[in-house]
Amino acid sequence: MSKFEEIIEDFQPKADPPLAEKLKIENYDGIYKFLPEISDFLKTEIEFHDQIYQDEEEVHQLNALRNKFYHDYFKKWIYKLSKDSVILEVGGGSGYDLLPLLEKSYSVIESDISIESIKFIKSKIDNKYPQYKNQIIYLVSDGQNLPLDSNSIEATFMVASFHHFQDQQKAMAEIKRVTKKGGLIILAMEPSRFMMWFTKLFQKSKILRIHQGYSEADETHAGYAKSEFIKILSFKPAVLKIKRVWLICGFLHYGLEAIYRIFKLKKRIKIPKFIEAILIVIDEILLKIPIVNLLNFHWIIIIKNDS
Repeated sequence: MSKFEEIIEDFQPKADPPLAEKLKIENYDGIYKFLPEISDFLKTEIEFHDQIYQDEEEVHQLNALRNKFYHDYFKKWIYKLSKDSVILEVGGGSGYDLLPLLEKSYSVIESDISIESIKFIKSKIDNKYPQYKNQIIYLVSDGQNLPLDSNSIEATFMVASFHHFQDQQKAMAEIKRVTKKGGLIILAMEPSRFMMWFTKLFQKSKILRIHQGYSEADETHAGYAKSEFIKILSFKPAVLKIKRVWLICGFLHYGLEAIYRIFKLKKRIKIPKFIEAILIVIDEILLKIPIVNLLNFHWIIIIKNDS
């Protein structure tokens, strides 16, 4: 029995010891739900993400090269792992990063606090990519309480999700617990202080708000400075890479979104890929220049779980 099959077995009522019964894991037609603690903060986040899951790829323009380039960048670290590795995504959203991992033959635990998001992802895989359905466990969980054994996952990653945790140190401690020693922990596309300041300038505008729903994290989080990540981590990590993401591309991204909304266009404007490629190269240069690089929009942090 593979490591992945053992995890699936643990979720079944017949498991010995019966983990599913012990932790009160619910099974909704192949989706496992484990939310033992639902605070008012978490309830608000669940309601918000239940509303936005279908539009995430379009609203955030995830298929634009400026996004795809950096999503591919952090996944390259995962691709260095052996094919029998089990990968956990916390905050799967629309499942944008799932398919490339499945195509590389990895087994994935796809988790999110929103059962509607997970239902959407499961439906997409079942209907369009049924050949991969045995490589996935669908899990509704908040990431601060994971129904997984310690040291059971080779890599845990999250994309624009870490700042949504109410207790980020608790979340990181839990992620560290389930990730094997020597495994990877990846925080990708987390907002910078500059980005959160910039986007909050338009927070009160009904036209320019990215989402009309309310997320406590998006409304109140100040974004991250580089030094803050080490403070948040609840252990002494081996930080393999802290990468700044977007400068000109950030202004381009939000500028195009503003034009789309203000002029009520039928479709979002797409920039030719060769122009985006040039802007990415320029950004990569600018983000190496002190002071100028304080205008980065996002962070990617690659951590080796050494402790």
